[in-house]
Amino acid sequence: MTAGTPTLTEAAAAADASDFMPGPTGAEVTGRSFAAARWVALASVGNVVLSFGVFLVLARLIAPAEFGMVAIAVVFIDILQIVARCGLPDAVVQRADLDETFAATAFWVMLGTGFLCAIALAASAGPIAWIFDMPELRPVLSALSICFVITAAGAIHEARLQRSFGFRKLALRALGANLAGGAVALAMAYAGYGVWSLVVQRLVATTATTLLTWAASRWVPSRHVDLAAARSQIAFGSRVFCTYLLLVLSIRSQEVIAAYFLSAADIGYLRLAWRCIDLVSQVAVIPLTTVGLTTYARLQDRPDELAAAFQTFTVASCFVAVPAFLGMAAVAPTLIPFLFGDQWHDAAPVLRILALLAPEFVATSMLWMIFTALGRNGTALRLAGAQFGLGALAAVVTAPLGLVALVAGHVARAYLFTPAIVSVVGRIVPVSNRQLVRALLPVTACSAAMAALVLLIQDPIHAALGDRLGLFAAVGIGILAYAGLAQVFMRDTVSSALGFFLRRTT
Repeated sequence: MTAGTPTLTEAAAAADASDFMPGPTGAEVTGRSFAAARWVALASVGNVVLSFGVFLVLARLIAPAEFGMVAIAVVFIDILQIVARCGLPDAVVQRADLDETFAATAFWVMLGTGFLCAIALAASAGPIAWIFDMPELRPVLSALSICFVITAAGAIHEARLQRSFGFRKLALRALGANLAGGAVALAMAYAGYGVWSLVVQRLVATTATTLLTWAASRWVPSRHVDLAAARSQIAFGSRVFCTYLLLVLSIRSQEVIAAYFLSAADIGYLRLAWRCIDLVSQVAVIPLTTVGLTTYARLQDRPDELAAAFQTFTVASCFVAVPAFLGMAAVAPTLIPFLFGDQWHDAAPVLRILALLAPEFVATSMLWMIFTALGRNGTALRLAGAQFGLGALAAVVTAPLGLVALVAGHVARAYLFTPAIVSVVGRIVPVSNRQLVRALLPVTACSAAMAALVLLIQDPIHAALGDRLGLFAAVGIGILAYAGLAQVFMRDTVSSALGFFLRRTT
């Protein structure tokens, strides 16, 4: 795909239409997806700036151990949130023809599971706090349990907006919710509420998300529940949510295992490092994965065009994400204390190791949606189960050796297992490990060269300019170096990426 192609421009101009024209081509579907993704990216930039600013302040007001305790609580919230969703929003997005009864049934089933998960977590809060020997964890878990009900009330509305490519509304909703949550968290942190500022931040942001989704969708579900539709939804959704559950556990189980073997401060360092990864992901990865399921579902009967869309999304995302990850790793020892304070210095080596995931992180983020879009949820579930088992085993083995060993084990497991995921996808659509490596090699090589240059020059620069100015200088040199290398070795990719970011969004 190149910038300025007429069909893509026309598709982009129709980004907010309620549905596709009959028989859209793969180029038109991909073009519309990029148009939608730009709205997600624009809002993501705003969210990153807002969230990052709030996080910078909170990190200086709240101790690493308190961040660690909330991180433990959020692990259970994120895990049960997947159970509460039951894969029903994905069933709504994936369905070729959506009728009112099917959508209303999904809403009421999901609301019921949200209540059940809230009750289950509130009842389990005491035993969980006892297992981790953290009495303060019990009220935190109890308070956060209400998130399940709030999220369930808006999830099907969100799925309906995704089906119609209403990502502009969803993007603005996310920005408003983060603004509300961040404002409350800052006020409470300054007032000395500590860990509770983080708890209330999540509650306020979740509530605002649902309210704004209702306002954007303006859909009122009927009271009719179709038992046959409910059974088909649960049959489809059970495998989807089990797959998502195992994928989340593959990452978040690190924190649970670390909580058993290591300290709450170590969990805080791990969470901060992942938060830095997430900040880059919000801009460079999530905008395209957000539209990925909808796009792949529209192309599910055209495997060649689906594979082309996957490669286009992956290369475009890697063009921004990989240099950002590797550049962040190069300057981490200076960047972390500068942004968050000296008390977070021990998070730097953790961030450096996690940043090595860059190309794998992007590729797998794009891959998993293919299984759901094509209805291959059983295959995805088996792969996710194998990945989780290997990850948990690696974490149990490496955690007693320390936090750095735990993170290194996670990165090693990811690179060893991802080729298996690509091979399985290759049986469904024409994608292969060789093609993927060939597509991502130029971006990865240019990014690695840039990071190596920054590593070589930053010590002399810091000695001459000091840490703060030296950090800005090193980042600037890295950006210029990557831009030069990309122009020489990835001219076509540069043109495509600029076309994505600069094309009109209205």
